[in-house]
Amino acid sequence: MQIKPFPKLENIHAIAIPLPEPPDLLTANVYAVGKGPLTLIDTGPKIPGSLKFVKEKLNIAGFDFSDIERIIVTHGHVDHFGLAVSIQESAGQAIACFIHAQDRWRVSRENFREELWTDGMERFMAMMGMPKSEIQKMRNRFSSFRALADPLDEVSVMEDGDEFEGDGYHLRVIHTPGHSLGTCCLHESQQKILFSGDHIIKHITPNPFVEINRNHLPDTQYQSLRAYLESLDKLAGLDVRFVFPGHGEYIDDLPGIISSYKAHHRERMDLVWKALKVQSRPIYDLIDDIFPFVPENDVFLAVSEIFVHLEILINERRAALTDTGPPALYRALEY
Repeated sequence: MQIKPFPKLENIHAIAIPLPEPPDLLTANVYAVGKGPLTLIDTGPKIPGSLKFVKEKLNIAGFDFSDIERIIVTHGHVDHFGLAVSIQESAGQAIACFIHAQDRWRVSRENFREELWTDGMERFMAMMGMPKSEIQKMRNRFSSFRALADPLDEVSVMEDGDEFEGDGYHLRVIHTPGHSLGTCCLHESQQKILFSGDHIIKHITPNPFVEINRNHLPDTQYQSLRAYLESLDKLAGLDVRFVFPGHGEYIDDLPGIISSYKAHHRERMDLVWKALKVQSRPIYDLIDDIFPFVPENDVFLAVSEIFVHLEILINERRAALTDTGPPALYRALEY
């Protein structure tokens, strides 16, 4: 599917890498910012042809990999930092890489040595009521993610409020946890652009992933959807002309899409509550009630989505855990 061209802006070059899979993401977006040297925001995944594609688009803009002085990674998922090492190797020089402290572990060699599908994820999915055959499919899918990126041995941490400046741009880091604990947006004040990573995407509602590996959490009470909604509020007062997301087309109405996201999540919470009214049920059994169609590869996302909405319902005393399982059973409460 073709996306409409990004606005032509001075000192900002959008590079939309076509993605064959998953098809719903459409593209992996990379942004080259500045007159040179450049700041690269995200890199895209390490898939066949992606490095060549990025190089060709940089060349068209009058640059090469050697013109990049830093790479800022919006969050630690492989489709956002996958090419960082390849770009450095092609440039023939080290390039400073930055990521939020809470996602640093995701890009580390230590994390890559471990299986991406952990015992904790296995236990979580069993607790959700997922059949063993589905768990095996998820395990196989996660094992393929490793090929989409190389680990980053040298990476610096950035925090909320940090600033990056160069000729023709000024970027401020806005920590927006939810999609991952370390997800960040970047606000370019001169041209009023918000680089949103996976925090805001036009054609889909970003998934606030359940954090299963909780040993990495500084706050054991962290809930991804609650954090995500609070992060949306954090962006509400920004002066933004365009949002440049991590996938798909640009957005020209930040307040409108924030409002639509909030309405979506409230509606989804109501759907989950209604699905639990009749009897106690495991989360896996709710998928068909909540989603009209779930591709085989997205079952994990569906389970995660239901779970994070259920956490909010429990916070609001609209639902409760009735059996610790496995599988865990939940039921709606009258309110």
